[in-house]
Amino acid sequence: MKRRVRLLVAAATGAAVLAGGAGLTSTAALAAQQQVLAADDFNGAPSVSNAGVPLEQSVEATVTLKLKEPGKVTALSGTITPAGKTEQRAVTFDFKADSTSTATETTVTGKWSIGKDDPSGEWKLVVNVTRDGSSRANEFAVAVSGKQGITSGTVTPDPVQLVKGEDVKVTVTASVKDATMVTAKLVSDTAGEYYDLGELAKESDGYYRGVTYFSDDSTPGSWTLELYASRGGQTLKGEASFTVVAPEGGASKKARAKVTINAPSKVRAGKTFKVYGKAYRGTKAYPGKVLEVYFKAKGTKTYKFMGFTKTTSTGKYAKSFKARKDGYFQVKVPATSKTRSALSPQEFVDVR
Repeated sequence: MKRRVRLLVAAATGAAVLAGGAGLTSTAALAAQQQVLAADDFNGAPSVSNAGVPLEQSVEATVTLKLKEPGKVTALSGTITPAGKTEQRAVTFDFKADSTSTATETTVTGKWSIGKDDPSGEWKLVVNVTRDGSSRANEFAVAVSGKQGITSGTVTPDPVQLVKGEDVKVTVTASVKDATMVTAKLVSDTAGEYYDLGELAKESDGYYRGVTYFSDDSTPGSWTLELYASRGGQTLKGEASFTVVAPEGGASKKARAKVTINAPSKVRAGKTFKVYGKAYRGTKAYPGKVLEVYFKAKGTKTYKFMGFTKTTSTGKYAKSFKARKDGYFQVKVPATSKTRSALSPQEFVDVR
């Protein structure tokens, strides 16, 4: 069942309601490729980061360019014009003239601010380069994306019908625009209980998804799906309700399990890194437990089994992998006759 999502801006001082009870659509994401209009003084297209309209506070966008023969350049300045506007705003570059330089190319970085009321779309960047006594304007088209938006959130199944002695698979699907990261939690409205799905995976159909398992002793009643769409240090929060139904015959007496997961956020291709964390049975460490490690490549829908790892006497585990593809890791605690299964949040690793 698709739910209308109540949206909020998550801030350090609390949450301010943007659109109670209604979905908020954002401007469609722009192509990441920046265009070169006329740039005789530079090699290639610019590299742009954090170029998106913020939710509240202004953000600082960055453009990186490859300047030809910097030793001949005596001055460099720039302006940028928002899409559909005529006003120009300054772009501050870190360039320092050095007539002794013999380099054929150097990297220069420029910065400018984007406010919450600015338009998304194609902005015009002009970089003025002075060399050999004359100045020349170099023009680029820079794509600025719209505000991140959460348009829908789905919990499947809804209601979640608990089953005595079993763990019920629950899937979260979200439609989100222009965010760099989307995370989710499932929170009981009446107890302090929650399931953390971690970073949701953006799959080939454009939706973000994550999976967890509800144990048969999960709190029945009203629950809330909390979605967080983040970019540039600012986060939009979406909420949608769903229901959990108690199991027929009551809950089993199995102990609960839990497993955490950690991994480096960025790894160079070919390098070895570790996925690690800790498993618990009840509130204590789960020693000597064999865990299952899974991986899903970015843009795909299926997790693949990557091998086993065993916890130490203190419940800790670690398994090494070679960085090959961007993707998501999850670790599972298999169930036993006395212990429920558990699934870690999803952990994304960016291979560069």
